Amino acid sequence: MPEDDRELMVAARDGSREAFSALVTRWQARLLSFFFRQGGDRELAEDCAQEVFVRLYKSRDHYAPEASFATFLFTIARHYWIDVARARRVRPDLRARGDERDGEGEDRLERLADPQATPPAVALLGDDLVRLRSALSRLPETLRDAVQLGVIEALPYSEVSTLLGIPIGTVKSRVHSAVQALRTLLLPGDSR
Repeated sequence: MPEDDRELMVAARDGSREAFSALVTRWQARLLSFFFRQGGDRELAEDCAQEVFVRLYKSRDHYAPEASFATFLFTIARHYWIDVARARRVRPDLRARGDERDGEGEDRLERLADPQATPPAVALLGDDLVRLRSALSRLPETLRDAVQLGVIEALPYSEVSTLLGIPIGTVKSRVHSAVQALRTLLLPGDSR
């Protein structure tokens, strides 16, 4: 079975259910995390992720192997979220809840932390994550989307540019602005 996401998607496009299942397994936690950050609701995130995989399967014939799989998937996810938000008349919102986890039992932000951290450091990290989630929820949607995709989901800026339909310079500018805003929200005494 192919290892690369592009190869898996091509195999899925050609009818391999095993390849599509491997993609779902690889990307489910990231989609759950993405949707949870958008809506702050675990059940809604699960429903959205499931629907995105259905849409991915239905649109598999349109996948071009030259395109990044992550960009293809997150384009579907972002467009679906816009539809959901409009239908529910809910602004995307992040809830500062320490008890929510992604499909792998941990939050994407937690996975960015040092795996060698001591227990006291982990406890401090938990508090910091709650504060960071709260601060992210206070950013304008344009900044939150850029930092969510480019920093938290670690997509290359070129993919974020394609996904958001904005120039790469704008992505960089929004990420920079988001970081500055987060610094102001999290470190009120910091004047940098």
